[in-house]
Amino acid sequence: MSKNMLIALLILVLSMFFLVPPSSAQPLKAGYTSKTIFFLPLFVAQKKGFYDAEDLKVELIHMGTPAVSLQALIAGQIHISNTNPDGIIIVNEKGANLKAIAGMTNGVAYTLVGGKAYKKLEDIRGTRLGVGSLKGGPTTFLLEYLRAKGLAYPRDYTMVLVSGGTPARLAALESGSVSAAVLGVPQSDIALDRGFNRLGDVLEVLPTFQFTTVNVNPTWAEKNRASVVKFLKAHIRSLSWIHNHLDEAAELVTREMGIKPPYARSGVEYFTAKGLFPKDGAITMDGMKMNIEVQARDGLISPPLPPPEKHIDLSYLKQAQKELRN
Repeated sequence: MSKNMLIALLILVLSMFFLVPPSSAQPLKAGYTSKTIFFLPLFVAQKKGFYDAEDLKVELIHMGTPAVSLQALIAGQIHISNTNPDGIIIVNEKGANLKAIAGMTNGVAYTLVGGKAYKKLEDIRGTRLGVGSLKGGPTTFLLEYLRAKGLAYPRDYTMVLVSGGTPARLAALESGSVSAAVLGVPQSDIALDRGFNRLGDVLEVLPTFQFTTVNVNPTWAEKNRASVVKFLKAHIRSLSWIHNHLDEAAELVTREMGIKPPYARSGVEYFTAKGLFPKDGAITMDGMKMNIEVQARDGLISPPLPPPEKHIDLSYLKQAQKELRN
């Protein structure tokens, strides 16, 4: 190839490069606590192109704990926090103004699992239990379940912080550093099959509960309403896809989260059959009411108890639902 032809080719390549318009996709940072099935809708939306279809560039950020996610949302380090609404309720009652705008996981999918030497509840008295935070989320389930069974904190047990969600608590249980922990589906099934002990099902004492929600700071969200609505449209598409593609959803759980196929499939079936993944992104008002009552029982908020609507703004979700229908 001659020198002139090389120069012409170089000019052509460079011109094509500079003629490519910059991406117009809106960048969003969305936090999640752990890479588990509880946050499957986020990974489905990313991997199936639902965010791309809405012209969004969503960065999913692993936060480790609900407390870190909440702090990042308040500080503006993330735009959307996908975590349990307990922290939202607590800080709002102290004067903040954060809002839950859609449902992520509308119920409880946790089992209290004991180490191999702890076969019944009485065995964990005076021991160390693994938790992701000292309040809110799965720790709420632990406190509620044990309180109902006559074990009170801190009189009867201590709590050890284990960052990283259910997988980290399962690892702590396997290492023997804690005597018991609440584990989410399907890791709870994995633990039981490995010889650990079922000490109780949280659903027994919390039949209704709003476990995780999509949360925003309204100050930012109102200035970026179009982007928030687009995020929720992708979220709804993701939830609907999971319900309609169980096999593919289970394969994604295996691929993205390292859960073996039988457990991945049983987990997806559990979350869809129990309605934990709301097809339309709805929040359960009864569940939010229970969240508030539990926070009051734990002494984290004081009477008079607020209505659930104080901590929720469904206008974004309703707009997303309307646009998807049109």
